[in-house]
Amino acid sequence: MARILLLFILTLLASGISAVPAEKLYKWVDSQGRVTYRDQPPPEGAGYRVEEKVFGSRGTARETGEETLAKIVEKYPVMLYSVPVCGSCDLARAYLQKRQVPFTEKNLENDPELQQTLKKKIGSLSAPTIMIGEKVMKGYVESILEGELDSAGYPKSEAPESSTGASQEKGNPPAAVESGYRPVRRRY
Repeated sequence: MARILLLFILTLLASGISAVPAEKLYKWVDSQGRVTYRDQPPPEGAGYRVEEKVFGSRGTARETGEETLAKIVEKYPVMLYSVPVCGSCDLARAYLQKRQVPFTEKNLENDPELQQTLKKKIGSLSAPTIMIGEKVMKGYVESILEGELDSAGYPKSEAPESSTGASQEKGNPPAAVESGYRPVRRRY
C-alpha cells in the first residue's frame, strides 16, 4: 500500500501537477459562525463573510516600497486604543513602532464618547484594543498581532544585527528590549 501511495505521489510530481493548485484560499463564515475553506469565493448574495488569502507569487506581482504600504494602510488601517498607564499598551505601541507600521492611537482614559463608541463597535471596553481593518484584537499577544499584520500584508521588520546573539552564546543574559521593559528577579 505504501508503494502505491509513493508511486502516485511521484507520478503527480513528475507530471507537474501540484498537490495544492489553488493560489487563493477563501474562508467562508456563515451567519451561525461556521467556517469553511474553499478555493473559490461563495456565490453572490449567499450571505457569507469572506476572507481571502493569496499563496505563492504567480500572478501577484507585488509592488514594493511606499506605494504598496500606502495601499495596505488604506485597506487595513491600524488603530490602537489605549490608556496611559498600561504595560500591554506600551508593548503593543513599541511593537508597532519597531515594525514601522503606521498606526493611529486613541486614548480611552478621559474620553467617555470614545469609550461608548468602542463598546458599541466591539461589545466591550478593554485596553489595549488593536484594530487592523475590521479585525479586532482585545489585549496584546505579539504572535497574534504579528500574524494579523502579516496577513494584512504589512512588511516584516528586519532583525538588526546586535550583540544579543553573542551574549547568549557566552551564557550571559540578553540585553534589555527597546520597549524599556526589564524583567526583575526577586529573592524569596
